[in-house]
Order: sequence, then C-alpha cells, then structure tokens
Amino acid sequence: MSHHQPTEAEVRTRIESIKDKQYRYAFMYQHLICGRISEMCGRYAPRGTSFAEMEFEVPIFTPRTFGEETVTVVEPTMIPAVMFIAKTAKRKGRLRPCTVPLDPKYEPWAQPMLDYFKEFGDDHPFMFHEKFEHSIRYAQWEAEKVFDEFMWPMVKYTRTEQIPYEPEMVITKRYGDTGYEEFLVELADGKRYWTYDKEFVREPDEVLARWKPFRSHCLRKRRIVTLVMDHEFDGIDAAYFGGWTESGKDESIPKALKHYLHMELGSAEESMDLLKKMAGRYFHKLCKAI
Repeated sequence: MSHHQPTEAEVRTRIESIKDKQYRYAFMYQHLICGRISEMCGRYAPRGTSFAEMEFEVPIFTPRTFGEETVTVVEPTMIPAVMFIAKTAKRKGRLRPCTVPLDPKYEPWAQPMLDYFKEFGDDHPFMFHEKFEHSIRYAQWEAEKVFDEFMWPMVKYTRTEQIPYEPEMVITKRYGDTGYEEFLVELADGKRYWTYDKEFVREPDEVLARWKPFRSHCLRKRRIVTLVMDHEFDGIDAAYFGGWTESGKDESIPKALKHYLHMELGSAEESMDLLKKMAGRYFHKLCKAI
C-alpha cells in the first residue's frame, strides 16, 4: 500500500479549502505557529490580543547592473512583522515568539491572520466550545475530515509500560547508585527488570516505524520540516519558534540554556523586549520567498 506524505503547498491548499471561516483560520494559525492543538483551541489558546506588530532590519540581497556587470548588493531593509505570542503547552504556558513577515511574498497568511485576530479583542479566536477539552475534540473531528487521505511517517521509538508485580516476584535486592533500595523482579514470562518502585516495573516496548493518518498535530511536524529544510532553522531557532527544547531533541543546545529558551509570564514590557530579541535570531531566515 502506497502512502502520500503531503507537501507544504498541499497542506496549505487543503486548509484554505475549509469553508467554515473559524476552522480555516484555526488550522492556519496552528500551522503558522508550529503549534499543538491545545495552543490553538485548548487550555493555552490565544486571545485576540496575543500579538504584536513590529519591524526588523533584514539584509536584502538585490542584483544590480553596472554597465555590463551584474553584482549582488546587500541592502539593510526594515521588514514589517507580526509576532503571535504563543503559550507553550509542554512548558506550562511559557511564552514563545512566533514571528512572521507581513509581506505576502514571504508569508501570505500573516496579514489575513493579523486582521482576523484584531476582530476578537480579549476573546479567544478559535474556541469551539466553552470547555477546553470539548473545543479540542471538535477541532480533532474537523481535522479528520480536512486531512483525509494524507498520511505522515512516524519514526521508530521505545516507550515504557508500567507492569504491577507482587512481593514474591522479587528475586533479590540491592542499593542502587542513588542510595535507594532497588529490586530485581522476575515477571511471569521470565523477563527480569530492576526497579526502585515497590509496585511497578517499567518494561520497554519498541514501537516500529509506521505511517499514521495526518491529523492536526502533524501540522507541527510538517511546519518544522519546512522551517529546517527551506528556511535553514537550527536547533535554537526551532526551540524559540516551536518550543521543542523540553524534549531535548537538539544536542547542540547547552543544557544550561534550555531552561531559559521560553519566557516566563512576567512584566509585559520586559517580556516583549526579550521575545523580540529571540525572534530577531531567526526572522531574517523567513524573509525568503519559497
């Protein structure tokens, strides 16, 4: 069976075809900010005021002709931008700056999204139910229809399963490196595992690489592929923009720095200054027509 992994253009075309305006803009927003569904319509959903307009100085490379010779001239140019201030779900709502250029040749969704936000003021633009969990479920149902037939490849990984055990299953004990008592447990199938827990052992379970139906969370995956491959984002750029640091995916980021990659909810003035500095690190990479 063949599977189709959608391109960036195909995902955007599918989203733009959604007839319901609120759902259309909701998935546009989730894709634009490289977000999780809870950051779009759940507990960490934005309000209509969760943005800031600003400008960044960007070096623009322009070909110029002098006589018979054409050279590339670097011209610093102020580029208008909008920063959508997202609350990162797996960082307990810490702020991150999802900043995109307003020029449609760089990001055609930026200006329409900004205009949409301005309609809502302090209200949530994308809530589909007054309860967060129901709002998310409605969006998930819509995603199933919108992205029907799209698939996304999932890489192999190992997860752990908690298995309860009885005291008589403990073969021996020892003191581990942490100084706590550790138990060697033999399960009914003969497998043995060391554990500090007096009730459970953790058994590793390998999940093989596979294809899964494309759902709203795959927007986040599709977006970061585009940011890395087409816009040359590195690990810190991805951490600032999409909030991946918590998983420790990029070893190039020093451990001491990871705690500070997303802003705590502090004073508006201080937060905005630091968020803009974070966005300034990657913004010029987005000023590229794809």
